[in-house]
Amino acid sequence: MTDFEHALILILLLTALSIAGRWLPWPMPITYVVGASAAAFWLHFPRVVLNPEFFFLCFVPPLLFSDGWLMPLRDFMTARRPILTLAIGLVIFTTVAIGLVAHWLVPGLPLAMAFALGAVVSPTDAVAVGAITQRLKVPARLTAVLNGESLMNDATGLVAFKFALGALAVGTFSIRAASVNFLVLAAGGIGAGLVVGWLVGKIRDLLRHVRSSDTFIEVTLSLMTPYAAYLLGEKLGLSSILAVVTAGLYSGWRDPLRMDVATRQTNWAVWSMVLFWLNGLAFVLLGLQFPSILAAMSAHYSAGQILLFTAVVSGTAILTRLIWVYPSAYLPFLLFPRLRKREKPPSKQLVMVAGWAGMRGTITLAAALSIPEFTAEGTPFPARDLVIFLSLGVIMVTLLLQGTTLEWLICRVGLRADNTRIKEERLARIAAVEAGLASLRHPEVAPTTKEGRTVLGLIIAEYEHRLLELTAEGETQAASQRHRAAGRQHRLLALQAERTAIDDLWTRDVITDDIHRPLQQLLDHEESLLHDQSGRAES
Repeated sequence: MTDFEHALILILLLTALSIAGRWLPWPMPITYVVGASAAAFWLHFPRVVLNPEFFFLCFVPPLLFSDGWLMPLRDFMTARRPILTLAIGLVIFTTVAIGLVAHWLVPGLPLAMAFALGAVVSPTDAVAVGAITQRLKVPARLTAVLNGESLMNDATGLVAFKFALGALAVGTFSIRAASVNFLVLAAGGIGAGLVVGWLVGKIRDLLRHVRSSDTFIEVTLSLMTPYAAYLLGEKLGLSSILAVVTAGLYSGWRDPLRMDVATRQTNWAVWSMVLFWLNGLAFVLLGLQFPSILAAMSAHYSAGQILLFTAVVSGTAILTRLIWVYPSAYLPFLLFPRLRKREKPPSKQLVMVAGWAGMRGTITLAAALSIPEFTAEGTPFPARDLVIFLSLGVIMVTLLLQGTTLEWLICRVGLRADNTRIKEERLARIAAVEAGLASLRHPEVAPTTKEGRTVLGLIIAEYEHRLLELTAEGETQAASQRHRAAGRQHRLLALQAERTAIDDLWTRDVITDDIHRPLQQLLDHEESLLHDQSGRAES
């Protein structure tokens, strides 16, 4: 089979496992690994040969870029102290602790490779944590810290991983030299990421000046940006990881204000699909490699040793986070009294949840699978299968243990969302409606015909009703919300009737695809808006 046929089979397998995983009581990545492993044991399933360098290049840049793009800069800057404490201090602490424990525990494991294992399993997974925190509406501060930590510890963990592999290749390691090199490479990588983000933005602005916005070109440029930042960093010998993260942060700050509606919608849809593929395929590919990795492990270690290694390394990863979060949360307020004037110490419940929200995911897996199979001399890379296996073990244990109990813990300690997001959303919606009313009431907008004045009056009445609902208090607001909820239900019923009518015309060949498809998309968009409003009202 060709590589293209393999890719199609992998996507079909990912789709089938995604469907099956909806009915299974554990996180989706476990379904991917178990299902792909079962497929690999089937003799007729095609053998997929994984190129580590291609895998890292294909998967890591878009995953890091998307994390940076989605990270609100204001939230990041507001919570930068706890974010950097977790993303740098905790990553170093976890890398050293797991490295020393693994080197002591596993016979013959080189110290540099043990540190590489620690660096690989240090980053947390934003997708796994966000799926729970968004559903339960935790405090905005906690969400900002966990998202910011996941973004930055991906970068620091991968940089530490690269240094560990480099130390293994040369056989020596100097903390002082590594620190200096890190600062130089990090500064250069950040600069390269800013240059790429700025240049791509200028190209897109130039295209808009030449002609009206072309959605497909803009989305293509967005998809290519992380690879451009990564390859520039690699070419210049700088930190390609930080280049990608910086380009993502810059683009996330810039793009929402420069894109038109169609481009934003298409860009979001395309990126959502790409991230679904990448996050799922990473685990599927690991599952396909798992039988050979397990066989290699079984040739050197007994089943009891394999279970012991996995339990100890996973336990160390969990404990180091719990040990770190409490001192890092409260010591700064004891050492720096002025800090109390700017911030309030976090509650014990918030720190406890943050300490338990340490699930690992795709970045850990992508880094482990990117370890070369052979050294520069052509010999097998030492302990590669062991590091991949233990990385998978940490992912599985944290997803099963922490991922399935985090929701229970949040409810148990009574952690609830504050009203920060609600106030900001209400403020924004009031400002938007008032601006809309002001534009409609402007003298230049006044129509000259009776029909025009009637239509304008209806639109102004709708805006005034929305403003009343947003600014009302007490029972008046509750009654207004009940009225709008009932109106949504009637409008949804009407939309369904509209859809049935145009679908019937299409099936009877009364209208063509060119007429049916745009009308269907318009109805879908209106229905999604109504469902979104309903979801916001319930939350």
